[in-house]
Amino acid sequence: MSHPLQGEAGTEDTAPELRQDPFTRDWVVIAPGRASRPHQVPEPTVESARLPAIDPDCPFCPGNEDRTPPELWRLHGADESWAIRVVPNRYPILATGSGPVRSRVNGPFVTADGLGAHEIVIETPRHDLDLPDLDDAAVTAVFEAYRARSRALRATRPGLVLPFRNHGAPSGTSLQHPHSQVVAVPIVPLRFRQRFDIARAYYDDHGSSLNTDVTAAELDEGTRVIAMSDHVVALAPFASTAPYEMRVVPRDHQASFADVSDETLTETGRMLRRLLVALRGLLGDIPYNYVIISAPSEEKHAASFSWHLDVLPRLVVAAGFEIGTGTAVNPVPPEHTAAQLRRVIPGLPDSGRLHGGLTVARHLTPRL
Repeated sequence: MSHPLQGEAGTEDTAPELRQDPFTRDWVVIAPGRASRPHQVPEPTVESARLPAIDPDCPFCPGNEDRTPPELWRLHGADESWAIRVVPNRYPILATGSGPVRSRVNGPFVTADGLGAHEIVIETPRHDLDLPDLDDAAVTAVFEAYRARSRALRATRPGLVLPFRNHGAPSGTSLQHPHSQVVAVPIVPLRFRQRFDIARAYYDDHGSSLNTDVTAAELDEGTRVIAMSDHVVALAPFASTAPYEMRVVPRDHQASFADVSDETLTETGRMLRRLLVALRGLLGDIPYNYVIISAPSEEKHAASFSWHLDVLPRLVVAAGFEIGTGTAVNPVPPEHTAAQLRRVIPGLPDSGRLHGGLTVARHLTPRL
């Protein structure tokens, strides 16, 4: 069997293809032959060495609560212990503040106050467990923390709220203990503004959400669908920028994850956990990032933009072409990504149904 990142047998001779992302209008090069270059793709890694359940030197472990700033949110565990804690980041990207953001113009240069919020979601008391090692209830609780903090930050700070997770040193993580982060920024970055404007223009032209129409088209074609449930769909995006990129989208339109229903929240967490377990089973303990992208608090985006969760494995490094053009080169077609993950996604009995009502897309046209 070939290395998983080198695609199906024979794809190394497939001609490169340019694909345009319908959500960003960015172009991506799908180039299966690039994976055959010597040393271009790292070998799958093995699990990290066994870690202690509690590390006395870790600021996120039980017993060291005084080594973090005062907590903002807590989910209680058994015997007055905690299951999840949310605390301010001791080394924040932005200074904590919810007042007006002042901007200053000096000729061609513009600056603004670096105010916002940067929080840490400590996902479990256990130092030795990663998110895919937790059970469904524990992962659901992590997503409840995302929703709760997104609501709280949105209510006091205009702009963008972004829950995200870094796994592995190449992804930007600096502490081993399982954690994710929530950041509120007072501005909407240009790349997000363009995405929201594209969705708004599509809605004005078609009277429907771009996310809803793209998801319907993906379900109809089927080749990039990984799994689905009553409320969410997991797929490999048409113009994936990275090998084994995955996306979880709601089947019903919802602009912000802060407003997600309990049912959709639960299924999102369960779906993500299975995707991460499948990814680890296929490629080893690789670095990745995931982000939850929602519409900003502005009402004008409520009907046109829908939240989604993106998982981006960190398997290739941007070289001169990618840096110079801003165009990603992906050596693994998303159709291959979906096919590989469908084969290894956990919890699939012979019936084709995943435990908890999730269905793996076995065929090119999945049954809903």
